[in-house]
Amino acid sequence: MAKPLTQRLAEYRQRRTTSLSDKHVERLIKSLQDLEEQVVQEARKIPLKKQLTARTTVALSVRPKLKQIIEQTYLTSVQSNITEYDDVASWLIATFKEYPIPSEFKEITDVDLNVIQQLKRLSFAQFEDLGNEFVNELANEIYSSSITGSSEQQMIENIRGKINGIYQSSDNTEAQELVDFIANNPGDTENVRSAVSRLQTIYGRDRLGNNFRRYAKQLVQDSLMGFDSQFAKYRADELGLTHFRYAGTLERDSRDFCRTHVNKVYSTKDIERIWQPPRTWDGAAQGDPFVVRGGYNCRHNWQPVNPDWNLD
Repeated sequence: MAKPLTQRLAEYRQRRTTSLSDKHVERLIKSLQDLEEQVVQEARKIPLKKQLTARTTVALSVRPKLKQIIEQTYLTSVQSNITEYDDVASWLIATFKEYPIPSEFKEITDVDLNVIQQLKRLSFAQFEDLGNEFVNELANEIYSSSITGSSEQQMIENIRGKINGIYQSSDNTEAQELVDFIANNPGDTENVRSAVSRLQTIYGRDRLGNNFRRYAKQLVQDSLMGFDSQFAKYRADELGLTHFRYAGTLERDSRDFCRTHVNKVYSTKDIERIWQPPRTWDGAAQGDPFVVRGGYNCRHNWQPVNPDWNLD
């Protein structure tokens, strides 16, 4: 049985946004590897064997350099990612070409471009805030090590852990090979799981640590999908559309909540009722349902529709 047209259109968007999200995560990971190495090089300049005043003076002066490193690595990759949000808007508009709507709504307009730029600036601000937070985290770690007189090895391990967690670089050849394998083979699920397990059990890496990579990776995925959803809702409002298909494919780890609602069409009032707080399902996120959808890392989208068109 053929899928409804609006479902096919939504899955078209999902395939492209998912592929773009994976590309953005890969770019982020490379930037955080560079960040880790540059921060470590800077931290090695702390004279931990000298008197307290000497080492803390140097440690206090590190903060501006850390901010510069984060801007040149992490935030540069973020800016490259957000530039490509234009493609996401184009994919939505491409689906509108199949709709019985005025031709002017089937192209990107000057007003659209202004909205896109505003949404991109909002997205960048979230990443910037996270970067500033971790400037403080890293600066405090370095200063704390200078106060307590930690060994350089311990300080470096702590810094690496705060940035990349279990995926931190290592002087141990086998551990580094495992880290590189995980970074370069995201689709090899079984072998990646085995490599992660070995890092945890043999090398004592804590995967659940509150590290920069963990938060930044989640933000990369949620920011992209949030932009997609916000632009879709804005375009629907412009057309006076009040119904949406909650769409996309299901994966093995899809939430039960998404399995219940995927590919169903709801009015705006229905959506507000279904998503009303408290949201108790696993991974639920607070916020506008048109933005957060199924929750953190959700890859489903809202496809604007009009039931009266009988396209399906």
